[in-house]
Amino acid sequence: MGDPAGVGPEVLIKSFKKAREKQNLVAISDFSKLKYLADKYDVRLRKINHIEEAENFKDTLNILHLNYDSDFYPGQFDSKNANSIIESIRIATNLCLRKKVGAMVTGPINKSILRSHGSFKFSGHTDYLEHLCGCEKDTVMMMMLNHYLRIIPLTTHVPLNQVSSKIKEGIIEKKLGLIISEVKKYFNFIPKIAVLGFNPHAGEEGHLGNEESSDILPAVLKFQGIKNCIVDGPFPADGFFGTKHYKNYNVTVAMYHDQALIPLKLLSFFETINVSLGLPIIRTSPGHGTGINIAKDFKADSNSFYQAILFAGQMISSLSKVKN
Repeated sequence: MGDPAGVGPEVLIKSFKKAREKQNLVAISDFSKLKYLADKYDVRLRKINHIEEAENFKDTLNILHLNYDSDFYPGQFDSKNANSIIESIRIATNLCLRKKVGAMVTGPINKSILRSHGSFKFSGHTDYLEHLCGCEKDTVMMMMLNHYLRIIPLTTHVPLNQVSSKIKEGIIEKKLGLIISEVKKYFNFIPKIAVLGFNPHAGEEGHLGNEESSDILPAVLKFQGIKNCIVDGPFPADGFFGTKHYKNYNVTVAMYHDQALIPLKLLSFFETINVSLGLPIIRTSPGHGTGINIAKDFKADSNSFYQAILFAGQMISSLSKVKN
């Protein structure tokens, strides 16, 4: 559900109404505090205390009950609920790891609210899930995608003046290998990956920066000639998107957050979702934030959350085919 002060509860309830015929859904929330919103949208809730009690998925939204310390006030962040938000993520992850559920779809959170709780030292969902799943630090990636583009930022919530220090040949090579493996597992195509440069004009042969020649290109060359995948680059980012060259690839790797997300969301904001790559579980999320400024109006577009639910179902099916 994410932070109860944002649009998370609203888009959850709205998405359930559209997705219940296609997916069996269970939400982790405070049953009594969510009921007002469910009544507003004519959705029946069913309180459960254990995942095994979930049933009647088409007619009711099963709520795996979790006590929240404060009421839900749309548009008003409350740090008293930080612990419950963190706990909801932990419970969902544990259910996935124990294979009690097939996937988790996370609602948007406010990182500063969670960091107000002393034990939360993470920049967001991705590295917290990485920690909960026991993965090596800084290996899990977010693939942001919509109907037009699949793009992965090499660095995510890193200040821009620190990005250059994260662009290293070994890191890029490792992440490209993981992308290829994950794409083959969850997507029905051979990876054809474009890697963007970091500097303007991809460094212009060193005149505008050396990251392309020192680290990005050497990493790309490691994958030349490998069977069943294509890796090209580094491409100047502006020309790559301006000429629609991205249409010639099925995955694009950007060097930093905004280099990836600005073109993606310009192409289609409300279809954009996030998929975590490199986790031992399936996790998706909507491609937007808490929407705290519009939460009290109850006019949020739920399509991104809905698409995240559908895509999680597709990933479950793809994984099942691989195993069989």
